[in-house]
Amino acid sequence: MSEQFRPPQPRRRRADRHLGDKDQIEQKVNQQPLRAGFPPEEEAPLPLGGYDAAQAPQRIPPRNASPLVYEESAPAQRPPQPDYDDDYYDDDLPPRRWPLVLISLIVLLGLVFIGSHFLIPKNATGILGQVKGITTKVVDGGLNLLGLKKYDPPKLIKFDTPESTVQTGVKTVFTFTANKAINGIRVLDEVGSEIKGVTEAVDAPNNTTWTLTAILDRPMSEMVLSAGILVDKTWYQTDKTVTLNVETPSLTPEPATASPAPTDTPEPEPSQADEASAEAAAMLIPPAADEEAPASDPPPQPETSPATIVDLLPSFTAPPASGAEAAETPDESIPGDMQAEFPEEDIPEDMLAEFPEEDIPEDMLTESTDDNTPEDMMAQANTDTDNQPQEQPEQPEQPETAKPAQAAAPATPTPMPALTVTAAEDQAPSKFKLTESTYKGSKRQSDFKRETPINAQGGELYTYYPGGVFTFRGDGMRQNAAFGTAEMPLNQMSIHWQSDLGSLRTESDTLYGLGWTSQPAIIKWSVEVRAGMNLNDEKKDVKALKEVIVAAQDGKIYFLDLADGQPTRDAIDVGYPLKGSVAVDAFGRPLIGVGQGISKLRGKTGSIGYHFFNLIDQKSSLFINGRKIKTQVQYSTNGAFDGTGLFERNSDSFVVAGENGLFYTVKLNTVFDFKNPTTLTIDPEIHYLRSKIGKQDNTSVSIEGSPAMYGSYAFVADKYGVLRCIDTTSMKTLWVFDTGDNTDATPALELGADNSLSLYTGTSVFSRSRKAGDAVIRKIDALTGEEIWKTEIKAKYEKSERGGIKASPIVGQQQIAELVIFTVNLTEEGGAIIALNKQTGQEVWKTPIPGGAISSPVAVYSKDGSARIVQGSLDGKLYLLDGQSGAALSTLDLGGAIEGSPAVYNDILVIGTAGRDNHKLYGIRLE
Repeated sequence: MSEQFRPPQPRRRRADRHLGDKDQIEQKVNQQPLRAGFPPEEEAPLPLGGYDAAQAPQRIPPRNASPLVYEESAPAQRPPQPDYDDDYYDDDLPPRRWPLVLISLIVLLGLVFIGSHFLIPKNATGILGQVKGITTKVVDGGLNLLGLKKYDPPKLIKFDTPESTVQTGVKTVFTFTANKAINGIRVLDEVGSEIKGVTEAVDAPNNTTWTLTAILDRPMSEMVLSAGILVDKTWYQTDKTVTLNVETPSLTPEPATASPAPTDTPEPEPSQADEASAEAAAMLIPPAADEEAPASDPPPQPETSPATIVDLLPSFTAPPASGAEAAETPDESIPGDMQAEFPEEDIPEDMLAEFPEEDIPEDMLTESTDDNTPEDMMAQANTDTDNQPQEQPEQPEQPETAKPAQAAAPATPTPMPALTVTAAEDQAPSKFKLTESTYKGSKRQSDFKRETPINAQGGELYTYYPGGVFTFRGDGMRQNAAFGTAEMPLNQMSIHWQSDLGSLRTESDTLYGLGWTSQPAIIKWSVEVRAGMNLNDEKKDVKALKEVIVAAQDGKIYFLDLADGQPTRDAIDVGYPLKGSVAVDAFGRPLIGVGQGISKLRGKTGSIGYHFFNLIDQKSSLFINGRKIKTQVQYSTNGAFDGTGLFERNSDSFVVAGENGLFYTVKLNTVFDFKNPTTLTIDPEIHYLRSKIGKQDNTSVSIEGSPAMYGSYAFVADKYGVLRCIDTTSMKTLWVFDTGDNTDATPALELGADNSLSLYTGTSVFSRSRKAGDAVIRKIDALTGEEIWKTEIKAKYEKSERGGIKASPIVGQQQIAELVIFTVNLTEEGGAIIALNKQTGQEVWKTPIPGGAISSPVAVYSKDGSARIVQGSLDGKLYLLDGQSGAALSTLDLGGAIEGSPAVYNDILVIGTAGRDNHKLYGIRLE
């Protein structure tokens, strides 16, 4: 059917524009022409059929009104069409896909979530551990919301004591270990009565390992004690128990086992010979009693060792007391005759009587040069005494008794004089608006006064016996890190052994090997201590064992034999990077301390602070929390310990400073029996000093270096550059010196011939000296705080705080006694080692280190007093330099960055690397 005819639109007329109404215009335009015969505006007649006329359809307005066009040439306008629902064009529009994509993503994430929750193990670490933790929290939260989560309360997995037999009146430590955090602990006896004591969370804030220290006051046989834990204010008594035998201490010690053969009354000479032949230390077991009575009968004068080090060693003062003085102050727990056999000045003489002076470091406190074991030697000595009691005066032993007098000079160093610090007027703390407070826990201590003053000694007096490198830079004076001498006719170095170290991923980086300042400790243990430690079986029998102990950035403390680099025992795994150096107890007891540098790993955050471990079973003895907690008030929130502490043997104390800005003193109260070295316990009393000057902010009080000490005075410097002298007796700052910028390098002390005390220190180029670009080396009068001289060295700024002086200096001795030697990083040459005149501060020699250096140098002396300097660089090279001229004698490329510092024992140098492809510990032969 053809399309309906539509007449064309009539032409518009100009008159239409006068129509004001739009509808009239449209009606005029769209009006159909009228048929002839009908007048306009007149309706047509109705049809004759009598039906209603159909209504005209209502016109639907167009979608868009057409504009009025008046031009004559305008094209014909198409009439608007009705707007019906089915008039849309059937276009092929693309479908909307985003809902499908969204649903797919939700399903995919759900599958990943479910897979992560069920497939990742619970003990996963790193990124997987973090994902596992998130999914577990979400699932547990959902189950708790629905009431479907089963509550799994904490469980006690271990409850024990160090010994099964204890004595009344003696502290007994109970250890609790739970699988989750608990709020408290208690111990109940067989009738349900609580054992009162002091509780402590060892691993706070994790609160999974606790100790309870109690004193049992009544003897009991096989007393069963049960452990209880506190969870959310509710006590739960567990099924963990211990059985103790509580005994009353005997007033008379049991006698030592006598030799089967009868003996006569021993003479003094054989008694000293017995000690020398047994090669014991100051703590050696005395000869057996001479009574013929059975072992069960107590002799008139028993000679057995008491339970504590205080009983074994009659004098704790630095200057060795005479025999008469020792006898005037006897220990009530030891018979007078026994004390007379242990005057402090006689111990080194007896030990050194059989050996030349140069062999002291190798043979003291260990077996003799023959192949007999200590037990064989002691038995042989006793047998000789028994069989020939009257022949001793006739044998050529009288000349030998004169040998101790000849060896006494090197064995008994000159006591350090008592000095007094008085601040210069410009260095008074009030000039710097210093505010400080001493605390014990969270309680401020007003007018603090230490009952037993700390009396730190330097050089050979730092340790009770010369047995190696016990702490960072040797001792409290912090002058060097070498023990013994080394003849180096070839002036060269070679790799003697090497041992692999690990790595650890932190939150922001991966750390390798040894970092700054990690310096090894090298210790020659006494025979008694070595027998009680958990050494490997093959190493317990090694004569004159010298053990290397080093803390690494993989979170482990390694133990190796200096002779071959093989492990002497399993490593202690702290689990977090360790950057500080190991400090060993100055008495030679099996106790060490080390600082932790980082607490955040990938997907894991732990505690951070200073760790103490006993080396009998390698368990933790003490943890000083570096973070701000309820029982510790501090300015800085940084809890790291990069510095190394000092064991002070005269007061049985420990001194250390942390990056939280606090200066700590710890009274250890150590209990250890050298004759029965199966346990070591401490009962610490911790005090700390919080201080800052007026213009310091809270983050700049951080102390990264180690404290130097002389007597009761400690010297520390912080990130802002505030150098302080602290009196540990009153815990007050005596003088203040502003160095001008961050001071990370540990200061070094030197006692002058005129009893002056000098302090050498240097700054890095960091925030305050960044524009000037000068590292400043100073000599300061340690007794007044006044500057004696200063030398400025050009160095560059680095964000990691490595520009300038990070290494601790060498205070020269013997043939280089007029020099102090500093290492400077990021100089124009890359780095340099510089020798300055002690009196004037003028440069004597300077050797470039192109790769840069932050490792502390070490001086190695020969018997004639000549010195050689060993310096490690950041590009992995070891430099051997002449101490007097600075001339390079040889180099050795280790292939990995050297950040930590070396330690030397005679002709073996131990140092570690920190490179990604090379992170090892090396034993270097000095030839």
